[in-house]
Amino acid sequence: MKQKAIIIILVSIVTNNIVFSQTQFFRDTSINVTENGITLKNAWASGINSAQFHEIDLDLDGVKDLLIFDKTGNKLIPYIKKNGQYIFAPDYRELFPKLHDWIILADYNCDGKNDIYTYSSGGFAIFKNTSTTSLSFSLVDTLVRSDYGGPIPLNIFISAVDIPAIADIDYDGDLDVLTFKITGGFIEYHRNMAIELKGDCDTIAFQLEESCWGNFYEGLNNYTLNCLNCQCPPIINNHTSKQKHAGSTILAIDIDNDQDKDLILGDISFNNLNLLVNGGDSSYANMISVDSIFPANHLNTIEANMDIFPAAYYLDVTNDGIKDLVVTSNSENNSENFESCWLFNNTGTNTNADFNFFKKNFLQDEMIDLGSGSYPVFYDYNNDGLDDIIVGNYGYHQIGGNPRSSLALFKNNGTPDTPSFELIDRDWQNISNINLNINLNIPALNLSPTFGDLNGDTHDDMILGDANGKLHFFTNTGFITSSFILAEAEYKNIDVGYFASPQLIDVNRDGLLDIIIGEQSGTINYCENTGTSTNPIFDTVISNFGGIDIESNIISAGFSTPTLYDNNGIYELYVGSYTGETYVFDNIDNNLNGGFDSLSVLNTNEGGKNMIAIKDVNNDQKPDLLIGNYSGGLSFFSSDSLLISNTIYTNIPQFNIYPNPTSRILTIDSYIMGDIKIINTLGKKVLTKNKKNQITRIDLSTLKKGLYFIKINNKDSKFILQ
Repeated sequence: MKQKAIIIILVSIVTNNIVFSQTQFFRDTSINVTENGITLKNAWASGINSAQFHEIDLDLDGVKDLLIFDKTGNKLIPYIKKNGQYIFAPDYRELFPKLHDWIILADYNCDGKNDIYTYSSGGFAIFKNTSTTSLSFSLVDTLVRSDYGGPIPLNIFISAVDIPAIADIDYDGDLDVLTFKITGGFIEYHRNMAIELKGDCDTIAFQLEESCWGNFYEGLNNYTLNCLNCQCPPIINNHTSKQKHAGSTILAIDIDNDQDKDLILGDISFNNLNLLVNGGDSSYANMISVDSIFPANHLNTIEANMDIFPAAYYLDVTNDGIKDLVVTSNSENNSENFESCWLFNNTGTNTNADFNFFKKNFLQDEMIDLGSGSYPVFYDYNNDGLDDIIVGNYGYHQIGGNPRSSLALFKNNGTPDTPSFELIDRDWQNISNINLNINLNIPALNLSPTFGDLNGDTHDDMILGDANGKLHFFTNTGFITSSFILAEAEYKNIDVGYFASPQLIDVNRDGLLDIIIGEQSGTINYCENTGTSTNPIFDTVISNFGGIDIESNIISAGFSTPTLYDNNGIYELYVGSYTGETYVFDNIDNNLNGGFDSLSVLNTNEGGKNMIAIKDVNNDQKPDLLIGNYSGGLSFFSSDSLLISNTIYTNIPQFNIYPNPTSRILTIDSYIMGDIKIINTLGKKVLTKNKKNQITRIDLSTLKKGLYFIKINNKDSKFILQ
């Protein structure tokens, strides 16, 4: 079946595992990563750009865990809370429905379990939390409507770029909705009538209670108060250069302990939060003051300054039982992407808050986060026999200017069997300061690297693709450790349109390095080397290589990122995409002018605009996967045969182990009982213990440092003892 990637193809991913071509891959979060001497606790948590923070009990242990929804790539980042620590738990992604644009987790039916409110067609849908023995959801309403006083109910309008408030505004026990009118300016109050109609919460019934709740009007980051009967005097707007905004974020909380909801608002065109204080009560809201440098004026802290479009979330992330303030950016583009999770610790109470600034990179400082975009390749830069990682990115956000694109170097300090990486340079080779964009004489954006010897000196050279669809050639002047100098910007005048993603590889197996290049349109280009090993010639670009047009049935721009891999003498092609799925093709050898066969699709839920690097980095003679995404993070999948189980995989983790890596004590959290077996990399059993309780701790002080495998009955995982 020679078809494009637009057809339905075999999905072979089950939670933590990917199966294809007789190779089974397991998500591996145990590989150690450090920066500046500090171990990243959740290194492979896949990065954060535009986070939305929420609480939910993921493992049903009665403790609220943390779920982050990254608007960039519509990616879920689940964390289980154990002993006051957050543990990255990506398995739970599979238990959620497909979500996009925004989500709010709140208990609509008052059963003690947080449900899902999420964007849907100019409004919102609700998924009910139906969890009993494992986490599950069911769709309740695809588009929630309200009684506007007309003949038929209409959907409660909420745009894809807004964040509404879901809160008990009238303090009657059910959850109401605050959202800006479709024309902007005034806030609509949609009252939940479930209690009034049924006497309980388990009913969806709304009516428009007020068209200008709080008696105020929002202009361009300024406000007119005392708008009685929705009538306001003209707003004097000093920001004459800006047009009417198209988005706002709303958080409704009682910040001054007077039993009514105040508002914390963010605006799409500005970087500050505004606190509107409610001088009315729970039945009649009336905003009486505006604090435009919140939370600086509320007791003692600094103001939130999120460039651009701030959003506020109120939840306990410091594990002291008191809700804190987390400020993020609700913008997917041209916004802060490296320090975009500001944490303000609440040293007051839930209804009389005292916010104190703590850090700008909450959780981001515990993971690999390279700003926006991550395009990884394995490359041994220092010729020590260990595969290091080079990662290009779209860029780190720069206020008032273009992002700063660069290469990151992760040095492999481990062994051939046990990789361990250190992030030693976020601007390797100083690429961010080289003006690759010849027309504008500025650095290029969206750098995608590939390596290979193009001048026959036995040292691998480097080609970078960029956002303008161009390639740039750097020669390697290093003897042992790689050192690159620019040899030719806009190499060979190759131009594939936009977002060039190149790979140097001998496609036709003639002994010469060719180039394949992905691009924004979703197709793949093939540049055959018709020259020599010392003087390559790329004078022909063959577009639509393999008949592939990634996701053309979904969007007009697939953002293809191809990686050709030799799997035991047979080429397989992996292509990342805009949605984050990775399409796999075969029937490539001896068929370069034909259409490739769709083999499988890897839906790993790592976020959009993804790219895969493939290499055997743990010396087991099987390939491993490294996946980058547009949130600037990385995820690792190993094909280690010692982890393969003969059981059917379920949608929930069988057991959790932490901390990982550990220096001595390993904690196992699982309902599975039986013998625990610790196995070294030689396959030898080095420790056993009988598990009789859900929580079991093992003292590993008698073992040598290194990688170990743990089995409970027929369930497997692995950890590092350091």
